[in-house]
Amino acid sequence: MFSSVDGTSPGTKPATQRRSRETRDKLITALDELLHEESFDEISVAQIANRAGVSVASVYQRFDNQNAAVAILVALYLRRVTQWWDDFSRDNAEPSSRTSLREALVQVGRAAWRQSEDLRYVMQPAYLQSRLHPDLLDEHWRHREEVAVSGFRSLLQSHADEIRHSDLARAASMTAYFFNLMFLGRLLHPEGMSGWNLPTDADEFAKELADFVCGYLGVANVPGSSDRRNR
Repeated sequence: MFSSVDGTSPGTKPATQRRSRETRDKLITALDELLHEESFDEISVAQIANRAGVSVASVYQRFDNQNAAVAILVALYLRRVTQWWDDFSRDNAEPSSRTSLREALVQVGRAAWRQSEDLRYVMQPAYLQSRLHPDLLDEHWRHREEVAVSGFRSLLQSHADEIRHSDLARAASMTAYFFNLMFLGRLLHPEGMSGWNLPTDADEFAKELADFVCGYLGVANVPGSSDRRNR
């Protein structure tokens, strides 16, 4: 996976000297601050440089000349996502073997909701810009898709006795795709949630997703779902 910490993220020029690394980090931090104040489309390279306390020329010494602001955004995105998952993994235990498949899926949904809430300010523009500049993040998206499918495959295999679906590899791919699309929708159109009458609470949203997936997998007697159906 690309890492903005060591300067190898797409669009970032190698920073071997300490001063170069410090300048790069100042620019990344500056954009992080600016994104809490206004949208990415309203932020210029000059603003980033000014907030970082460096010259505009320094920006182009550290990042891609044609898409410097986007390259800084990508570096920031990769840094924040990496840090977020490191912190989350440290503070949250993996589901135990005694956890039902539904509850494990609920935990996945809660984590995805929390991440989209915490990092929407950078994830949303990074995704949109990656569609305009596929050379910057396409490899990263492919890697994340592979990791997601692999994770769901391991999860389904550990609960194979609960599942009636005959092809766990296909089921893992479909489950990963479903979760990705559901949270991509939340990421890009958070204000549209109420129009669809969808849950606006993390737990309820995660439980609905888990129920959908359990239904697709043919999980029988799903614990925790009958009381919600009878409301």
